[in-house]
Amino acid sequence: MSKGMMKINRMRARPSAIIVMLLILALPGLASAQSLGGLFAPVKALVTGLAAPVLGTGPFVLNFEPTPNLWAAPNGAQPVVWPDAAMGTMVLYLYNGQTVLQFTLTNARPNTIYTIWTVFYPLAWPIVLPAGSIRPPLDPNYPNGPPGYYVDAGVVAPTASMNAHFTNGMGPDPGATFATDNVGNGYLQITLDYNILGNTYDDGPPVGNKVIVTQCVVDSPGPQNGPCPSPRNVLRVTTTWLRKYIAQVPPEGRASYCANYSASDPESIYWQCIDPSTVNSQSGNGLPRVWRFPFDHFRLAAHPDGLTHGFIGGNEGEHVIDMVGRRCQLTNNCP
Repeated sequence: MSKGMMKINRMRARPSAIIVMLLILALPGLASAQSLGGLFAPVKALVTGLAAPVLGTGPFVLNFEPTPNLWAAPNGAQPVVWPDAAMGTMVLYLYNGQTVLQFTLTNARPNTIYTIWTVFYPLAWPIVLPAGSIRPPLDPNYPNGPPGYYVDAGVVAPTASMNAHFTNGMGPDPGATFATDNVGNGYLQITLDYNILGNTYDDGPPVGNKVIVTQCVVDSPGPQNGPCPSPRNVLRVTTTWLRKYIAQVPPEGRASYCANYSASDPESIYWQCIDPSTVNSQSGNGLPRVWRFPFDHFRLAAHPDGLTHGFIGGNEGEHVIDMVGRRCQLTNNCP
């Protein structure tokens, strides 16, 4: 299956697997029904707010905050040119359900590829790096993500359009990717096909699938044969957007919400739900709906190996998180 969004019509899933997934998904939705409106409430209730909304008409300016990594050079990274003066600023313009994202970085690591990742799990604040780690820790009070988060969703997703053509790191990722010059300055502008500041089930950034491919990497020529010798050798490879299935839509709203729903075919509820607004009038094909959730923060990742890593942020040894951009800075409720 393509790592980017692709035209999908009647792709089926195993009914038993979907039923199990629905039962699991129902638990957080039902437990937080009072605050979230319930995961399986009528379609109109799926737009109940999940996070403090970002108020105003914009443009919205988010000043990124440094992590302790900025004053170090882990993973063979280039030293930051001027860490005390390094600045990262994101400016967001919203229009017609889309987002124009601009990011300016100064005095950072020279001649370095950077990517920006959207993170849904709450960030532990202040940032205190665990011994031997360069990864800013997540809030331990939310081991499964924020209240109402999807059990099958990953911690992060790329800051990219849902129809972006990912090539799994074979070239720069088609999202928030840029390179700095020899004094550590860089600039990025992309247009996202969604409202990145949205805070409802059908608005906001798309979430990624938690299920990932793993690969055993050992210090010997050729591919690995036999069991992987240690969990330390298991590295993550890729994932994809978390799709929404017709069975996850209340019955009374399926006909209008999913272009490919067929009331005469009971098995159609196990198809991915196609957004009617994306359907091609000639071919009948369209794009599947994906689950959305308000982001908690962005992470600015430097890639000292000179490569991006596809649909996930890669392994900790392949990048360095230099800065974070916290949503709470836009809603004025930061700790």
